[in-house]
Amino acid sequence: MTNFAEAGIEFGLIPQDRTEEVLQFLADNFYPDEPLTRSLGIKRNWLMDDFYKEAINGGSCIMATDASGKIIGIRLTEVWDKNNGKKRREEEFFNAVMPFLAKVFWLFRKKKLRKCCLVFHALMKELEYNHTWDLFDKFGCQKILGDVGVCTAKECRVKGLGTELVKQAEAVGKEKGCEYAINCVTGLYSGKIFKEKCNYTVTKEIFYAQFLDKNGNLYLEDTREHLSCFACYKRL
Repeated sequence: MTNFAEAGIEFGLIPQDRTEEVLQFLADNFYPDEPLTRSLGIKRNWLMDDFYKEAINGGSCIMATDASGKIIGIRLTEVWDKNNGKKRREEEFFNAVMPFLAKVFWLFRKKKLRKCCLVFHALMKELEYNHTWDLFDKFGCQKILGDVGVCTAKECRVKGLGTELVKQAEAVGKEKGCEYAINCVTGLYSGKIFKEKCNYTVTKEIFYAQFLDKNGNLYLEDTREHLSCFACYKRL
């Protein structure tokens, strides 16, 4: 395991004035390699920017910086509160609108957008990750640390960096009153962090080779070394 202090690596909450750096960091290091975004051809866009900005503004996201202050890794999370009706309505809206949008995009011949809607809706449904608000009752808790993403720089080969980012975010979540953390993990390397290093319990796993549309075709055609995705949780 890397001695982060000796390597000049520091961890801390992401300040809002570094949001643009984080968004560009994701564009450079996450979108090209993550199996969903790569297969679907998703690049940085205003919708995803807004999604990540909301998480950063929530004050529970962690960044790792090198000796020069450059960002080399990020862990994005959100603290979900059972009493937050707005977040619950957003989830219900997402579940309802995705199949409808897929039909609209089909009518207007927007094949790429249609496929994005179909894939995300099917994936969340098969992983049983589309009704996360029900987990408050299942776990009997008031707050949950929700997953947004974890990413390290391509050129950074610091052993244990991703694991430390996840652990640091867990500590922040616990300080904010979260009793559980939940994640939807799509990549091989992040999968090792949650399964092997941080001892998360897997609730449902889907292998990409078996993730097919109604015609029997692969939903995701460029997953490369990434074999599966899974939903998982951990008591903090």
